[in-house]
Amino acid sequence: MRLTPVLFCLIFLFNTINNVSARIPDSAASKFIYEVQVLLFNDRFEKADSLCRDFISSDSINPVGYLFRAGALLAEMSDREEAVHSEEIRELIDSSIKLCDSGLEVSIGTAAAFYYLWRGHAHVYRSVFESRFGSFTSAIKHGFRAHDDYRKGLKNDSAVYDLYFGLGNYHYWKSVKAGLLRTIGLVNNDIEKGLNEIHLAVDSGMYFSGAAENSLIWIWLNEKKYDSVIVLANKMLENYPDSRTLRWPLAEAYNKSGNHEKSAELYSFLRHHFANNKGNYFNLIECDYLLYQCYQNLNFKSKADEILESVDKYRIDVPKSTLRGQLAKLNYLRRELAR
Repeated sequence: MRLTPVLFCLIFLFNTINNVSARIPDSAASKFIYEVQVLLFNDRFEKADSLCRDFISSDSINPVGYLFRAGALLAEMSDREEAVHSEEIRELIDSSIKLCDSGLEVSIGTAAAFYYLWRGHAHVYRSVFESRFGSFTSAIKHGFRAHDDYRKGLKNDSAVYDLYFGLGNYHYWKSVKAGLLRTIGLVNNDIEKGLNEIHLAVDSGMYFSGAAENSLIWIWLNEKKYDSVIVLANKMLENYPDSRTLRWPLAEAYNKSGNHEKSAELYSFLRHHFANNKGNYFNLIECDYLLYQCYQNLNFKSKADEILESVDKYRIDVPKSTLRGQLAKLNYLRRELAR
């Protein structure tokens, strides 16, 4: 049968819509999203990157693979406190956004909601990247774009509760960081709204309920609700036993609540990793500074002295880029050694 132009367009559109529908995660994509998040919560960055590469190879027009690979590289950079994958992250985020843009040209309803979810997350990753390793102005711009995408997603399908994970974080942290601007009324106080949205994602999110729980840990730490941090972080560690991401706020919560022994145990776990993976020394200095204070509070003089002697040995190897951020803590530890 010869195809007329109209019939050809209809068949093309039908195939395109089928491809768009595939962006609503099918079983393969859902399995990938679950598995890569487990790897990332356990700080298995190389395995997560490999899984993302395989997914991209199998489905090169799906924005999810590029999105999560950017997230995996960004998580590794944050863990190391080093900008080691900057250009690659930008390229992956751009690829994910372009694929979402193409999909949104022909999608409606639930399919569009998921495209907005993925694109919103891509803008969040770019915002986080820029805030830590790039331009503050660019970070603000991408944060606004993420917020707009999450809202548009909900307009297309309000039952995609994972969108509330993004909106909740935006509303809470925007309100907290606004400070004086919030106090004088130039920025809305959306703290409670943000918390309610994150709880919606925890309770009903299809893919990001665990990530929403992790957000709650950091929010409760900021709110000084240390008991809540301790309960939820310990619960999540049962599922992600190798996680450094969860141990940082948990150690701080124990320390702030007066359980210095438990805090020291967690910082020792972290220190063991960073002593063997020094990188730019940023996290090793951070661990030694916090661990020394724990030992001081516990009156463990010999262990505290060991920390000071260790810092004195590696101090000369700390790169200048790290000294800019950690000089005050290094100087404090040097003064303690000299006492």
